[in-house]
Amino acid sequence: MTAALVLSGGGARGAFQAGIICALAARGSIADGESLHPYGLVCGSSIGALNAWFVSTGQYTALRRAWGSIASAHIVSPKRKYAAIMEPKAFAGDRLYEYMHFALAISRHEQALGQSAPILAWMQAHMDPRAPVVTPMVWAATNMTTQSGEYFYRLPGALSGKIPADIAHALEVTLGAKTVVRPAGDDILHRALLASTAIPIVFDPVVLPMVDGTDGVYVDGSIVSNAAVSIARTVADDVDVVLVDAQSGRKDYQNALAVAFGTYQTMQRDIVETAMRDTYFQTLRENAATGATGDLPAVRIRYMRPETPLAPDIDAFDEQSVIDAMFARGEQAAQSGFSPYVWETFHL
Repeated sequence: MTAALVLSGGGARGAFQAGIICALAARGSIADGESLHPYGLVCGSSIGALNAWFVSTGQYTALRRAWGSIASAHIVSPKRKYAAIMEPKAFAGDRLYEYMHFALAISRHEQALGQSAPILAWMQAHMDPRAPVVTPMVWAATNMTTQSGEYFYRLPGALSGKIPADIAHALEVTLGAKTVVRPAGDDILHRALLASTAIPIVFDPVVLPMVDGTDGVYVDGSIVSNAAVSIARTVADDVDVVLVDAQSGRKDYQNALAVAFGTYQTMQRDIVETAMRDTYFQTLRENAATGATGDLPAVRIRYMRPETPLAPDIDAFDEQSVIDAMFARGEQAAQSGFSPYVWETFHL
């Protein structure tokens, strides 16, 4: 394998990624049902995992259609009892009451502000598990029961259900021998993808069977791997990373919810920078020695990201005009292509 595509997390800003994907397919005259050349693997986290599924199944028209109507699905919807917290036009007294109600609830039994049903329904409407896989796909989730990262994969039908031994070994070298990497069958596909998008506090954790047969609690994959460069580099010589955040600037926060989102985004940015920098320096060491260790290939990293910030909020799924604008910006960005990663100058 020579190239892998990595799609980071980023909420509604995933529309930018989708625009890039559709533009790359159009530019390469790649039809629905065909692999997105030159990629032999696609990796995703959070919203990037959902976009990755469309790449994996070669459904570029469906990807455009899904994002073109996503606002009507209201996939980020508060639970009815907390509606005022997420409604800026609500009376201050109502918002204060519901903040207090939620603060009390989360100390006892409540796990999130939002509903999971709308995003699951959107996935079920647009992501058919029976769609043939044309490009292997891997995505990250965070197993809170074991407090560790976990990776799910789907392979084309021509391959066996198990990762080849050489790739399994490379994954052990990169991720550690105890890291769980397992297939996601049709029976758990939607829930495994939902787990990767389950932002803490926004969505309830997702319950999935673990490898030992017991149930585990899973949340957003971007907590452990916001850009799965480490997975991609185990099998690819070239890794192209699509990010949804521009270089950071000054941020101001008006309330506790904004602070929580800001903290989360800061963590995601640091995870991405660390993953890319670590992979880059591993490659330098390998090239200085023999060009490759024998276990892992020497890797060239490129990236694409917006030049200026996208939507102000990662939960702006209900604003179709904003979604459409980000999608269009992705299409435009794809015309310039990927930039080589240079550690001295790159930062989010």
